[in-house]
Amino acid sequence: MPDSDGKLATLLAALPSLSMEELGLLSHAIEKARSDMATAGRAALLEEFRLKAERLGLSIEELVGVTGGDGSRLQRSDAGKKVAAKYRGPNGEEWTGRGRMPTWMATAEAEGHGRDEFLI
Repeated sequence: MPDSDGKLATLLAALPSLSMEELGLLSHAIEKARSDMATAGRAALLEEFRLKAERLGLSIEELVGVTGGDGSRLQRSDAGKKVAAKYRGPNGEEWTGRGRMPTWMATAEAEGHGRDEFLI
């Protein structure tokens, strides 16, 4: 990091003379300053993206997906809904084709069977 006027060197030189309590306070102040800068930077970046998207006739949500007020991603409208099974095993087991492959399918593939043999 560039430190043309020596501020950082001065601060670092003063550290050994500080008490544990003062170092703790300094540490908390530094973390708060970092957090505040990150929050401000994020807000500025989002505003910049919003303006650029607006110039293109888009919303920021269309570009990055819909988010809640706290920045968390909202659930899809189909989240948590039951998905129809895509495969049926030799003993009636069913698998949607999502997530971890069930043992029966892994065994069948190891024996040379193709997934398409189990399509419903």
